[in-house]
Amino acid sequence: MVWPLLIIVAIWLVFFINLRFDLHLNAWGMHPREWRGIYGIFTMVFLHGDFDHLFSNTVPLLLAMGFIFTYFKKERADILILNVLITGILLIFMGEYRSNHIGASGLVYAFIFFLVTHAFLTKNKEMLAASFILIFLYGSLIYGLFPDYGLLIGKDISWEGHLAGAISGVLTALYYRNQGPQRLTFFDDEQDDDDDDELGYWNMPEEDETTVHYHYKEKE
Repeated sequence: MVWPLLIIVAIWLVFFINLRFDLHLNAWGMHPREWRGIYGIFTMVFLHGDFDHLFSNTVPLLLAMGFIFTYFKKERADILILNVLITGILLIFMGEYRSNHIGASGLVYAFIFFLVTHAFLTKNKEMLAASFILIFLYGSLIYGLFPDYGLLIGKDISWEGHLAGAISGVLTALYYRNQGPQRLTFFDDEQDDDDDDELGYWNMPEEDETTVHYHYKEKE
């Protein structure tokens, strides 16, 4: 959990420094369909509008990164970087022109959908349990994918960012489906070996000597 905690601490530090010194850092968010949207791929994760926005992303982001760093020890850095890049690139094309997207919710969606998709592909019970915990904590997961959700709660929600993150999570899960925890099986290998033994050459019935050369006709 060390690296996930450091990332969360960095996000909180940027928020309080921006608030304390009134730096207007939120202007450096993601601007879709503009050249400055490129740097927003990396900066929007560290920018939040208010404390509620920050706190709502903190817990699921910390847990999702924790699960990824636990289950994918070799691929964890690649998974994080790929989801940041894919989510940001998709948002550049999907987002509304002249809009500004801030927050880590897109990355939260990317990580949760990555874990859920990978768990269903591999049918690993531990990852399925972890995925359901994240879905329970992030109750608005599905609703946040629809444009009208922001109108219902009275907030300007970046549903495009959520959708981009969900797509990114599914794509990376498909790519890494053979890495990380897989479905646990018991005695399958032993059963296969037994089946092979039963069908092996040494267990075949003995044949009569006259039929050994059955591909050829013997001369009279």
